[in-house]
Amino acid sequence: MKTIIITRSRKLLAYLIVSHSLTLMTLLSLAGLSWLSLFATLIIIASFIYYAGQHQWLTSQKSVVSINYHGDITWSLHYSDGSQKLRLKLTGSFVTPQLVIVYFNHRYFWQGDVITIIDDAVDIELFRQLRVYLRSPKAFQQ
Repeated sequence: MKTIIITRSRKLLAYLIVSHSLTLMTLLSLAGLSWLSLFATLIIIASFIYYAGQHQWLTSQKSVVSINYHGDITWSLHYSDGSQKLRLKLTGSFVTPQLVIVYFNHRYFWQGDVITIIDDAVDIELFRQLRVYLRSPKAFQQ
């Protein structure tokens, strides 16, 4: 069994700040000052707080703090509140040198889990091994 512990990522924080700031500036330059732009601004700020808490600050109860691969094609996710999801099946992935997005299925399609892992948030050797494994055709055999 391999365990990948996920910590804070500076790259993800920079991405969240830049993307939310650009969205906010674009909105304000297009809409001007109105009640609608004020409402949209509050939604953008709430979005930043939600995603930063979920993925960066790891303060949400459902922030993923570690992933376990059990070798028998099952995975488990461990959350910051101590809960776990066991026996998940890998259904897809997106792999780049700095980013891995892993898709797991669950019983119902709306309960699927998507985990984003950035290279500066995990051990670099485990990240490399995960990338190699996810590029292998064996990763998705049933």
